[in-house]
Amino acid sequence: MSDAVRNYLPVKVISVDSETKSEQNDVDRHNKPRLRRSLIISAFIEKYSHLVQVINAPVSSNCDLVGLYSSVHDVGMIQFLVNSWSKWKAMGPDWDSDCCQPGWKGNIPPPLVPCHAAFRRDGIERVSSNVMGAFGYYCTDSLTPIVESLVTELQEDASIICEAVNLALLRNSVVYAATTHPGHHCNFDNFGGYCYLNNAALCARLMQKRLDDTAGNRRVAIIDIDYHCGNGTASIFYRVPDVFFTSIHCDPEIEYPFNAGYEDQIGEGAGKGATLHVPLAPGATWEDYKPALEKAMNAIMEFDVVGLVVSMGLDTYEGDSVSVRKGGFKLKGNDYVELGKTMGSYMKDNFIPTVFVQEGGYKMDVVGEAAADVLGGFSEGTRKAE
Repeated sequence: MSDAVRNYLPVKVISVDSETKSEQNDVDRHNKPRLRRSLIISAFIEKYSHLVQVINAPVSSNCDLVGLYSSVHDVGMIQFLVNSWSKWKAMGPDWDSDCCQPGWKGNIPPPLVPCHAAFRRDGIERVSSNVMGAFGYYCTDSLTPIVESLVTELQEDASIICEAVNLALLRNSVVYAATTHPGHHCNFDNFGGYCYLNNAALCARLMQKRLDDTAGNRRVAIIDIDYHCGNGTASIFYRVPDVFFTSIHCDPEIEYPFNAGYEDQIGEGAGKGATLHVPLAPGATWEDYKPALEKAMNAIMEFDVVGLVVSMGLDTYEGDSVSVRKGGFKLKGNDYVELGKTMGSYMKDNFIPTVFVQEGGYKMDVVGEAAADVLGGFSEGTRKAE
């Protein structure tokens, strides 16, 4: 190993030793979150073995999801996620195809995505005690299924986030939280977009609870580099003065989530000025993306933060199938190394404890290498010149 490589900041990958059953992969027909996590960890080990240490977070079946996430989510929504599968099964063994995903085939109960759940539309509705009604109250779409393994996976993700924050605050490594499920589309009291609980938001709040420098500064920043706007994260902190949120994403006039992520949405009340959206036109290349990234990072540095969370989505890759019709970005290959290096270069003189939290990324043949390259590039970017 060269001296230059020896001076790179080590990368700690936080995951869990979790066995995935084949039917678990079948119920997420578009997202495939378990496969994505596996591919990313394998790519880290294969390409950056000289930098990476994989650490399994301790997981308890008694992990209190309500207690942990109540700082960023409505308690009723969290309790729905915890209890919904048992209520769904209790409705009976005869699964009517009209009550769940059309064309469902399999030997296990279908995932809970009721076709005729009435999504809430106005302020006079209240949550039903019927699990199908509650799904429509709390969920924003019909693409985010409740599955049998969900609660266990959410407990694993929570444990990963807690361990990642603990290690990041040791200030001697960059930490990647290899969660199974993304979270940045989760608002205070609704979930959707393949997201159930907002891990980046929890990460920021946990950092704030543990960070207290001599000046009492507990400011934390979240930068979202997913192709889609982190609308849920933006909403949670929209009126909060000590969490800076910035998102680089496709123009919401073109792309999901459509109704959030506009440039003039800068926060409200005490949080005015603490939100920065940097929307880009579809077809953006690294040449378009780099100045947007520099704008976001400069704003973070000006906010004088002592902790950083990166919502890392890899669906910016050229050809990722999740983009809507004429949407999509065109980052590829070494662009992800450069993306990481650009971010890391802001840490050369004053390293900020940083946790990368996994979000989207659906081009499975490249998602692992892209994720590894972002962290590898970030580690290299933090290195001071010899």
